Amino acid sequence: MSNLYTDEEIERCTLSDKREIVFQLRNLLRKREWVSVSFGEGQQHFLTVLVDISEKNDRCYFDIGGSKGLNEKFLSVDSCLFSSTSDGIRIHFSGDSPHIVRLKGEEVFSIPLPRALVRLQRRDSYRLQLPSTRPYYCHLQSSDTEEMALPLYDISVGGFGVQVASKLPFDPLDRFEDCWIDLRDQGRLNVIAEIRYIMPTENRARKPVWHMGCQLISPALADEAALQRFIARVEVERRSLFEN
Repeated sequence: MSNLYTDEEIERCTLSDKREIVFQLRNLLRKREWVSVSFGEGQQHFLTVLVDISEKNDRCYFDIGGSKGLNEKFLSVDSCLFSSTSDGIRIHFSGDSPHIVRLKGEEVFSIPLPRALVRLQRRDSYRLQLPSTRPYYCHLQSSDTEEMALPLYDISVGGFGVQVASKLPFDPLDRFEDCWIDLRDQGRLNVIAEIRYIMPTENRARKPVWHMGCQLISPALADEAALQRFIARVEVERRSLFEN
């Protein structure tokens, strides 16, 4: 994987919950994202796409590559690495014991569902809009104000946005050394936040609101990983509600 990421960061960004892994794979399937397969200590590789997932059979299926010789080499390996990118997020997972099966009349590669999946996100590359019916909150306090609990409008690994009905008593570049975000089941995230902008806008009902964008200042790797897991979990819950 890219040397832009440390071993510790990769470890902290690894998903092991089967439901979250299946969600990430289904996202690749739905978007028909290219998947790079490498094996033989990285000396051999080809591009493919994910064509189906079976939770019942604990398998995932990929389109067969165009090179017969490369396909034969691939079928003889014990392990391989799959890599893709979706919405600016890098996805990596390993596979083992690939073989060919018939799926809907076509030959495809089959491997077991991965037991772990690495989801690496560059800062600010993806911003998740959060539910407004049961909002998450950040807590801010300056030297001139009491602590305020503000509903989060969106969030990313690098920052968050707040949207409220009235103008806030803050200014751009104000910094909050003791900001904390309530992630509910994942606990409390203590961060340093700096306001990047405050501007008037409209919400979906076309009512006037104030939007405030904040940047996280030098977040710890553990905090970035916690936000990665939080974003992935909210996405899974949202998809589950949509499918139901």
